[in-house]
Amino acid sequence: MNTKEYASKTLNPFRLIVGIVAVLFIVSCSSTKEMSPETVISENGTDLANETAGIKLSDYVIKPELAFFSIENSIPEVFQIQRTQTASNPNSGFRVQIISTQDVNEAELVRIEFNNWMNVEVDDYEANAYILFRQPYYKLHVGDFKSRANAIEFSRVLKRKFPDAWVVFDDIDPSNITVRKNRN
Repeated sequence: MNTKEYASKTLNPFRLIVGIVAVLFIVSCSSTKEMSPETVISENGTDLANETAGIKLSDYVIKPELAFFSIENSIPEVFQIQRTQTASNPNSGFRVQIISTQDVNEAELVRIEFNNWMNVEVDDYEANAYILFRQPYYKLHVGDFKSRANAIEFSRVLKRKFPDAWVVFDDIDPSNITVRKNRN
C-alpha cells in the first residue's frame, strides 16, 4: 500500500466526523419558534401587554442627576476632630525645603546664598535656615511655620530666587515662628 492510498483511507473517517459536527452545530444554532410581542403570556396565564398597559415606566427610571442627591456620608463622632483640640506635638509644623543634596558643601553654600538674599531683598520675613542630615542627603530647610498656608505664602517669595523650593512637614522651633512683618 502506497502513501497516497493510506492517506485517503485514514482521512475519510476524519472528514466524516468533521462533517457530522458541522451539521450538528448549524442545526443547533437555528431558533425553534419566533415569539411575537402580542403573544407574551405571564405565569398566571394572562396577557402581559394588558397587565402592563396602565403602568407608567418613566416613574421608575433613575435620573442620573438625582441618583446620589440624597446620599450623605457621615463620620462617627468618635472620629470627628473638635476645633478645640490642638496638635499633640507642639513641635510639629512646616518648613520650606530649598535643596536636597549629598554634598554638605553645596548645602552650606546655598544656605549662605539664602541668608544674603534674605538680608538684601526680602524685608517681609526673618527666617532661620537649617541644614539637616537625613541619610544620605543634606537638606536645607528654612522658616518655622505652624500652618501650611503661611509656609506656602513664604515659599512663593522663595521661588523668585529658588524655583525648586517646596513646603515640607517637619519639626519646628515653636519659640521662633516665622511670621510676615509687613502685611499690606
